[in-house]
Amino acid sequence: MFSRFPLSLTACALALAGCAQTAAFDTASVTRGKAIYAAECAQCHGATGMGGGDASLGLGAPPPTLAGLTARNDGVFPRAFVQRFVLGKVEKEDVDAAMPDFGTVGLAHMQKAGDVAQVSSEDMTALLDYLETLQK
Repeated sequence: MFSRFPLSLTACALALAGCAQTAAFDTASVTRGKAIYAAECAQCHGATGMGGGDASLGLGAPPPTLAGLTARNDGVFPRAFVQRFVLGKVEKEDVDAAMPDFGTVGLAHMQKAGDVAQVSSEDMTALLDYLETLQK
């Protein structure tokens, strides 16, 4: 009877661990995402994703707080939606919004001599990884 107890406890612990929502990120990806965010997003969304970046002062409406995406989506980071939004694949409510469609204009930090660079999947993954670490 006692020999089953540790096995049952282990099974319960593993089941509970599977329910816990933990995010393990590749440190290199998050570091890369932080650099991309600083170059492409912080001007409007602020250094910590809370808004209030220097470039946001001249906008008609403040940019959304990126650090609250998970809270606004029932505790789940809306990774696929954010990717589609950044790439301009989601119709915006305000067509005059200042948010660029990076799928069209590329990332400024990747441009060389006026060329428009594609947003690589590695850059997008890194940016999303970093944004997920900002969540409150």
